[in-house]
Amino acid sequence: MTDFRPRSSSEILDAAFEIYRRYFTVFVAINIFAAIPVALSSYLGLTAIMLQQPDAIVTSYLVRAVGALITPFTEGAMTCAASAAYLGMPVDLANSVRAAFQRPGRLFVAMFTKWILLVFGLVLFLVPGFIVFKRYFALPMTVLFEDNKVGDAISRSRQLSNGNGTRIFGLIGGVFVFTLVVTAVLTKTITSLTSSVAVTAVITLLVATVISPFGTVVATLLYYDIRIRKEGYDIELMTQALNTSSLPQQVVT
Repeated sequence: MTDFRPRSSSEILDAAFEIYRRYFTVFVAINIFAAIPVALSSYLGLTAIMLQQPDAIVTSYLVRAVGALITPFTEGAMTCAASAAYLGMPVDLANSVRAAFQRPGRLFVAMFTKWILLVFGLVLFLVPGFIVFKRYFALPMTVLFEDNKVGDAISRSRQLSNGNGTRIFGLIGGVFVFTLVVTAVLTKTITSLTSSVAVTAVITLLVATVISPFGTVVATLLYYDIRIRKEGYDIELMTQALNTSSLPQQVVT
């Protein structure tokens, strides 16, 4: 893309959609690794309920837990793919996955810390959950692109989010709600047309694989936009573009 400038919310959405459309197969290929356990868990859970098999429900939760272990890395890989597209670098599955696994321990701990804080905040009350959602939206970026340790990445994400709550909620929150609504409507429509648990699971897999990566692309572009507005990061990026024949896939500050 290499158009480094501050963007309005609508321009971020347009740019995110263009990146997602252009590299659709890459994002789907990455996300399917996280979507398969979700669909399999859904299939096992529905089957267990229909056949009244409590043991199968436990298996369903175990499969979902395996999916949770994979998710930090699939989200990281999609973030790296979106970043590469924004920076004007080649985007492919192998490089995106390899970039996400450069700091696997930090990424895993940081993402699980975020999710634990988010769940804890939502259980206590909605407001703390919303605060966590805002503060730590950029956590995978601050780990992967800035080489921060977990504690520093958390502080850095909080710093970037300060003064940008409205944009974060409007963009990422809006995409998240839209994704939930579309997923729920499509799933309900399919289940009303067929009683097959297997078909429902397959549709769940397809919907989750295709729709959810868009939110990650939006979050990545918003991360760069905030850095441009707060830190003049566009000047640094343009300088690097002029001084080198090609940008590195991920820019380390």
